[in-house]
Amino acid sequence: MDKLNRTKKKQPDDFQGTIAELLAQMGIVAVDLEYFTDALTHSSYANEHGVNSNERLEFLGDSVLGLIVCQFLFENYPNYNEGKLAKLKSTMVSAPVLARLATNIGLDQYIRLGYGELRSSGRTKLNILADVFEAMIGAYFMNFGFDKTKEFFLPLIKAELPEVIAHLDEVNAKTNLQELTQAKGIKPEYRIIKEEGPPHNRFFWVEVLINNKVAGTGTGRSIKEAQNKAALAALNNLQQ
Repeated sequence: MDKLNRTKKKQPDDFQGTIAELLAQMGIVAVDLEYFTDALTHSSYANEHGVNSNERLEFLGDSVLGLIVCQFLFENYPNYNEGKLAKLKSTMVSAPVLARLATNIGLDQYIRLGYGELRSSGRTKLNILADVFEAMIGAYFMNFGFDKTKEFFLPLIKAELPEVIAHLDEVNAKTNLQELTQAKGIKPEYRIIKEEGPPHNRFFWVEVLINNKVAGTGTGRSIKEAQNKAALAALNNLQQ
């Protein structure tokens, strides 16, 4: 497999030794440590030290990840139409999910960040963590190819699936409740029953009424979130 075009520049420290320790903990015997070194190097560090960043590997890993997830969903959700598959895939590869995966396998402790990002808690930023996870997929792909990459990363991704589906159920709850009640000629009504906190950090309590009876309640840091949770509670109550 052809390597990415990279400018070979001497690293300012012995980071490849640290990378070797990380990969050993993950059970990875790498062919080319430099790919993994690049994968954990944020552009802020690269600009300060004149080394490669993880941006190109993140670009590659994004496509590899997309194919892994799409193939899995296509094979395991035969009753989902294109729209449902697209929504599920979009959530599975979203920044919050990938950032959580990066943290779960300890990548946050190994990211090389520039001085500014270190001072602004860059190790906890969703986009930085998500990009590092995708870059690691790119590095793994360049070492081992698609099948091995899928074998290693798919179990990690699948472990997040229950939470992803629960999130989608909550997001789609208002639409699902609307469709269910419309079929019976009923329209759900949402009512804010309580709100607390300063304007920049508000918390809302919402109830949804069906036929003037409370069918579910929900809370959230936005009215939309609280409405979705109320709708989800109503759907669960109606199913019971």
